[in-house]
Amino acid sequence: MTMPDPYSQPQDPQQPYQQPYQQPAQPPYVPYPPQPYGYPPYVPPRPTNGMAIAAMICGIVGVCSPIGILALIFGTVAKRQIRETGDQGDGMATAGVVLGWIGIAATIAWIAYYIFVIALVGSAVNELENGDWYSDFPTDDPTWALRLLGF
Repeated sequence: MTMPDPYSQPQDPQQPYQQPYQQPAQPPYVPYPPQPYGYPPYVPPRPTNGMAIAAMICGIVGVCSPIGILALIFGTVAKRQIRETGDQGDGMATAGVVLGWIGIAATIAWIAYYIFVIALVGSAVNELENGDWYSDFPTDDPTWALRLLGF
């Protein structure tokens, strides 16, 4: 024997059958909100060029290292792609190119500095090995460093 459901509504045979609730019809889908008169339609923003982002990041990281060469390469490629496709990121590509040139100049300056220091130390070592430097030093003459270098 089955038990009746205590939570169900008793059905009165006198009442007509009720239809379940139906939702009202929805208006058709509109992809963009309607624009008031005089406004242009919505235009999604242009994508940003990935090479421009890479150029700027490599330029920031490689300001004083050889990675600046990558920034210069990526920035040049990104500027060409932006001209062809119309993407955003021209400023980032320009920043990558500029920082790339700064990185290359800084790398050349560091190399020149190291060559100068090595030449200075090498000349001082040669002077110490070849001469009787100990008879001239210590001295009160402020130009002893120039004489040590051979100037």
